[in-house]
Amino acid sequence: MVNTRTYILPTCSVSYRLYLTPLYLPSNQTPELHLWCRLYSALWTRPHQVTMLTCCSGRSCTAQCFPIPESLLQEATMQPYVHNCFMNVCEGRHIYRFCIFFKRHLRLRANVLLRSGDHKFQGDPVVMRVGVNHPSVVNMQARDNALADFIIHQ
Repeated sequence: MVNTRTYILPTCSVSYRLYLTPLYLPSNQTPELHLWCRLYSALWTRPHQVTMLTCCSGRSCTAQCFPIPESLLQEATMQPYVHNCFMNVCEGRHIYRFCIFFKRHLRLRANVLLRSGDHKFQGDPVVMRVGVNHPSVVNMQARDNALADFIIHQ
């Protein structure tokens, strides 16, 4: 079962283009990319934009990228499993898709960034942008940070 939520924002006229450059490696190596994502760590006082290692299925611009969130999330011995869910944000006629990776366990650190009232989140979520034309993660742009902050606090 895939968790999907759709949020509809007021209309705004913001647009940009994503440019992906091809990755050329020797034929015996798996193509890897470092893509920008938004990390909400329990150790920090504010979210940061960091790079996450991804493995690609091919060497072309349309190849799928598979993120490795274990490279960013802490406490692998406490909770080795990484959960993910997909979010859609509808803003006017634009649809922005995101994938959220997180660990959730009672013994993980409480995340002060995501505390609201009596509810507390324990763990470190990571938000990545999903491409529109192909279902693969892509680099986050400047506007995506504000959308990721909106999603994570919903």
